[in-house]
Amino acid sequence: MRRVKGASLAVSLMLSAALLGGCGDTPASIERAEVPLPSVRSETVRLEPDEMSQRFPGTVRASERAAPAFLHGGVLRERQVVRGQRVERGEPLATLHNPAMAPTLAAAEARVRELDAGLSRLGRDVERARTLRERNLSAEEELDRLRAEREALAQAREQALARRDEARAQLEELTLRAPFAAEVTDLDVEPGDFVAAGQPILQLAGVAGREVEIRVPAHLAARLEPGQTASVAPTFDAQRIVGEVVHIGRAGETLAPIIVSIPTESAPALGEPVRVRLEIAAPPVMRVPLAAVVDPAGSAPYVLALNDDDTIRRAPVTPGRLAGGWVSVNGEGLAPGDRVVTAGQGRLEAGMRVRVLP
Repeated sequence: MRRVKGASLAVSLMLSAALLGGCGDTPASIERAEVPLPSVRSETVRLEPDEMSQRFPGTVRASERAAPAFLHGGVLRERQVVRGQRVERGEPLATLHNPAMAPTLAAAEARVRELDAGLSRLGRDVERARTLRERNLSAEEELDRLRAEREALAQAREQALARRDEARAQLEELTLRAPFAAEVTDLDVEPGDFVAAGQPILQLAGVAGREVEIRVPAHLAARLEPGQTASVAPTFDAQRIVGEVVHIGRAGETLAPIIVSIPTESAPALGEPVRVRLEIAAPPVMRVPLAAVVDPAGSAPYVLALNDDDTIRRAPVTPGRLAGGWVSVNGEGLAPGDRVVTAGQGRLEAGMRVRVLP
C-alpha cells in the first residue's frame, strides 16, 4: 500500500513539473506569433461622363400651323368650313366681298381688248405703208413712224396684260384656300363681319406632324444637340413616347425654346399637356460604389482609400447622384484610379495596413 501511494506521489510531481515548464514557454511563443492583417475588398474610383434627367412641361401642337388671312379688306361673304373639319391642300375655306375688285378686273380686260384692236389696225397700216414704199409711192419716214407707233402700242399692251393678271389674281384671292392638309381648330370671324387686310379668319393645324415646345434654362440648353432623343409622357397617363429634339432656339435672358418632334400615330391629342424628359450631358464625375461611402447621409461622409503600400487613408467626400449602385462624389483627397475599401471599414483606422482580397 505504501508503494502505491509513493508511486502516485511521484507521478503527481512529474505532471506538476511538466505544467510549470509549459507555462514558462508561453510568453516567448506569443511574442514570436504574427498578428494577421485585416482583410478588405476594394474597387477603383471611376471617371465617367455624367447625365442628369430633367423634366419640362409642354403642350402638344401641330408641326404645321397657319392662320390664313385675306390680302385685302372687305366683308366675309361665306365660310365653307366648320371647327374640327379636315381640309385638303387647296380646298376653299372662305370668300370675301370687296366691291372694288371686280370692276378693276373688268377695266383691265377692256384695256387689253382696246390695245389688241389698235395693234391689229396698226399692223394693217404698216403693211400698207411697206407696200407703198416698195413701189416708191410713200416716204420712208412714214413707214418708220407707223412701225414706232406699233412698237409703243405693243409695249402698252404688255403692261395692260400685267395689270389684268394682277387684278385677276387679286379677285382669286378673295377666296381663301388651305395651304396644306389640316384640321380647322378655331374660327375667328363670322360671315358678315368686316375684316381688315391680314386679319386671321380661322386657325389651321396640319395633320402631317406633331411636336412639343418646351422652355429650358439657357445653361442646360447649351448641352443639348439636335437629333437626341427625348421621352414624352401625357400628364395623366403612364404612356411613354420617344421623341426627338429637332430645334434648339436662341436663349433669351433665362430660357431657350426647344422643339421636340413626336410620331403622329402615337401622339396625344392637340393641346394635351405632356411632360418631356431630357437626358442632359454634364461634365465627367468621379464615381465610387455606394458601399464605399461611410455615413453617406451624415454630416461628414468619407471613404477609406488605399495607398500604394496597402495602408489606409481617410478621404472626405460629398456624395451626389446615385446610378446603378455607384454614386458620384467630390473630394480633394480622391482621384480617378484610386482604390477605395468597399467592405470591412468598421474596424479600420487611418495608417493601418490591410490585406486586399481579390
